[in-house]
Amino acid sequence: MLIMNITLESIQLTTSDLSEYSAHLSSSQELYSPTAPAKPIAQFGWRDRWWLNNAPAEQVALNYWFFQSSDEAYTAADEGRLRLSPRTISKFGGHESIYQPVSKDQVELGDSVWQAGPNWLFVRETVVVLVAEIGGQVSDETTLQIARKILKKIENGL
Repeated sequence: MLIMNITLESIQLTTSDLSEYSAHLSSSQELYSPTAPAKPIAQFGWRDRWWLNNAPAEQVALNYWFFQSSDEAYTAADEGRLRLSPRTISKFGGHESIYQPVSKDQVELGDSVWQAGPNWLFVRETVVVLVAEIGGQVSDETTLQIARKILKKIENGL
């Protein structure tokens, strides 16, 4: 049995975690599950919005969802991809979410990873995280570095 000591407070990034970006916390709020109102429903969800370089145009949203099991977390992330962005891409036979799977050979970031431009959605055990830039001013590299900071905190709680 896997025992985890992961809480929002233990994985949530802080001003000191983001000091290299001169980050300013602009807002925080509780979130519904990425699949809401459908199951699986998150036990808890939270979003922090940060301005990087003290510039509102360089904004990232850090979304954290906690689930009962790793299967629920994966299902919520995979099925929730359609609800996270109205944008889609054309694929054989129709359209799919803009959030596309990324192989572990390309990016090591949790158990399962999806990417949409500079946005990273990943699952690690019972936690789903979305690092999303808002406004087109933050690079893929920066959001990936931020996602890795969250992953490191999750790993420390396992």
